[in-house]
Amino acid sequence: MKARFILFSLCILIISALPVFAQEDCPDLFKAELENISGVDTVIRNQSGFLAILKDTSRKKAVSVVSNINKLRKNETGECDFSGVAVAIMDSELDQIKSKSSASLSKSELTKLLYDYVYKLSPVQVEENLKGYEKLSELAPQNNYYKARKKHYAKRAELVKARAQYIARCLNDSSKDKSILNLKIKRDFYLFVVAGDTPLKTAEAFMDKIAQETPRPEKKMCVIAYTADLNTRQTSCPVEYQELLNSNEEELLMRHVQSLPGFKVQQNINGYKALKKINPNSTLYTKKLSAYESKQEGLQRFLNLRTVSGEKLVSKNSNRGSTLYATISNEALAGKSTSANRKLFKLLTEFYATSGYAYKKCVLKSSAGKTLGTISCGNFRCTFRQ
Repeated sequence: MKARFILFSLCILIISALPVFAQEDCPDLFKAELENISGVDTVIRNQSGFLAILKDTSRKKAVSVVSNINKLRKNETGECDFSGVAVAIMDSELDQIKSKSSASLSKSELTKLLYDYVYKLSPVQVEENLKGYEKLSELAPQNNYYKARKKHYAKRAELVKARAQYIARCLNDSSKDKSILNLKIKRDFYLFVVAGDTPLKTAEAFMDKIAQETPRPEKKMCVIAYTADLNTRQTSCPVEYQELLNSNEEELLMRHVQSLPGFKVQQNINGYKALKKINPNSTLYTKKLSAYESKQEGLQRFLNLRTVSGEKLVSKNSNRGSTLYATISNEALAGKSTSANRKLFKLLTEFYATSGYAYKKCVLKSSAGKTLGTISCGNFRCTFRQ
C-alpha cells in the first residue's frame, strides 16, 4: 500500500513538472520559428528578447517579415505562449524596422542585443563589423569602447579597399606586361614568375610602376620572385611574415603550376621540383614530378626512334599548343607500299601511346609538308586517322 502511494505521488510530480520543462524549451522553439521566416538572415537571443536581422533592405519584404512575426507572437505551441515575446527587427544595413513587437524593448536592451550579434562576427568580416559598431555608436554615443572599435574597423576597411584596388590593378596590368609571365596574389603575399635573370628587381619595378597610379596599401607586402624556369628565387619579405612565408609561397606556387597546360611538360617538371624544395615530404609532388618526367622521357624516346640504318625516324618536330608536329624521314617512307606505311603508322601510334603522349595530338608529316595522318590520344589510348 505504501509503495503504491509513493508511485502515485511520483507520477503526479512528473506530470506537474512537464510544463516547466516545456517552458524552458520555448525560447529555443521561438528562435527556430523566427529563423524559418522568409527574409530573416540571423536571429539573436538574450534574456531581454530577440533581434531578427533581415537579408536585405527591401521595404516590401520587411513589411512581410513584420507581419509574420506578429502572427507568430499570437501563436501558442503546446505549453509555449509567445504573446509577450519582444522582437526587434533590423534590415541588412542595421536600420531598425518599426514594429509593435519591439515596443517593450528599451534602447539599452536593443543595444545589448545588437552587441551580441556584432561580438559573434569574425574579425575578417570587416564591413559587417564596421556597420555594427557604427550602429552601436549611434545607440550608445557615450560608449568609448564602441567608438574605438568603430575607428579600428574603419581603418581596416580602408586597408581592405586599398589592397583590393592595388591587387586588381596588378593582376590586370601583369597580363599586358611582357616581363611578367605570371602573378599570383594572396592578401599581402605576391608571387611573380618573370622573364630575365633578375626576378626581384623586375617584380619590384613592376609594383613601383603600379603604385604611381594606384597607391600601395599601407600594410607591408611580401614579394616572392622566380625566373621563368623556377631555378632562381629571390624574396623581399618583412620579418613578421617569415613564419607564414613557407605555407603561402607553397599555395601560390601551386596555383602557378596548376595553371600550366599539361603539354608544357618541362615547365611542369620545373614547377613540381620547386614545390618539392618547399615541401619535400609531399607525396603529391613526388607523384606529379615522376609522371611528368616519365612523359618527358617517353616523348624523347618517340622522337629518337631510328630506322634500321640508324637514321632518325622523326627528322624534325615542333609544336603548336597541345599538338605535336613530327616529320617522318624520307628513308622511312621511300619506296614503301601503302600497306607498309599503314603498318608503320600503326606501330608509331602504339609506341606514342605507351610513351605517355605528352601532346594529345601528334600530326605526322612528310618532308614535303604533306599530312600523313594524326595520332589522337585520350583515356589512356591513342588512335590514328589518315
